[in-house]
Amino acid sequence: MASADEFSKEMDQLRKEFITLRHELGSLMTSVKDQVGKQGDKAVDLAHDAEKRVRDQTKLAGESVERYIEERPLTSVLVAFGSGFVIGMLLSNKN
Repeated sequence: MASADEFSKEMDQLRKEFITLRHELGSLMTSVKDQVGKQGDKAVDLAHDAEKRVRDQTKLAGESVERYIEERPLTSVLVAFGSGFVIGMLLSNKN
């Protein structure tokens, strides 16, 4: 049979181990939080970079279309008219 002193020592040891475990768990949670924050920042940076690339490509495409229209105004008007006519016919097609 365990004596009261042995039981008390075991309880003290368990308390110390529990406190140590609690501190280690707190440190682990802090590390996880830091890592998640860093990964989130990287994701935000990647999204901003992608946005900038898309914006730049859209601007270049718009400038290219503008240049084409300025160089070939009659062709551009005829293509726009033809496209509009075909789309109009498709949308108003009554079977």
